[in-house]
Amino acid sequence: MKWLFLFIVLLNAAFLSWHSFVQDKLEKNKESIYGPPVSERIHLLSEVPAVTEQDYNARIAYGEGLEDALSKVMDQASGDSPDLYCPRLETERDDDKRQIIQVLKSFGWAYKDQEASGKRPKFWLYIAAPETPAIAERIVKELASKSIDSFVINRAEMKNRISLGLYSSKERADQAKVRIQNVSGYAVDVYEHMRNVPLQQIDIAQPVDEKDWEQFMSRFDLTKMMIKVEKNPC
Repeated sequence: MKWLFLFIVLLNAAFLSWHSFVQDKLEKNKESIYGPPVSERIHLLSEVPAVTEQDYNARIAYGEGLEDALSKVMDQASGDSPDLYCPRLETERDDDKRQIIQVLKSFGWAYKDQEASGKRPKFWLYIAAPETPAIAERIVKELASKSIDSFVINRAEMKNRISLGLYSSKERADQAKVRIQNVSGYAVDVYEHMRNVPLQQIDIAQPVDEKDWEQFMSRFDLTKMMIKVEKNPC
């Protein structure tokens, strides 16, 4: 009886040991292996990769060569095409506008003209007011005898000042000032201010390159004209 009891105890112990061994093996099989997230397949050292390092470097070199070739073609294309402008010419005087339109027609260029207004710098030349209106009138007559146009201003804040003309260019105003002073012997002052004036705007309605533009502008004597030029890109 004792031997039977001992046999049953040993049998239970063997069963428990076997059951514990089987559970440990199942848990080990269920453990996951961590690997970093990658976009390419990971090859073991024993496996041959589908793309070798030599193939990879060759693809990179080919891509860089293609980019360089495309860049050169684009640079050449941009270098061959000249800069084009759609200029605007603006003047205050009708005589200047007529001359501009005449040259545009001789070149066969399309254009659009319109009227506008804007503030422009002006330079007024004058002789300071003398003590009495009689003296001012005498100075005007003296200037007329020397071919200098002038008149006496009768407004309160400028009364008895002698006006010598209004200029749109500081350079011309300074030249006139020196000439009148030398001829008349009187001191001449310049008053610079902004004045709202009517403007004539002429837009060239077609692209013009630098060479044609230089030929066009060479037809004008800019020392005798009041033209504002805007070389706007097309």
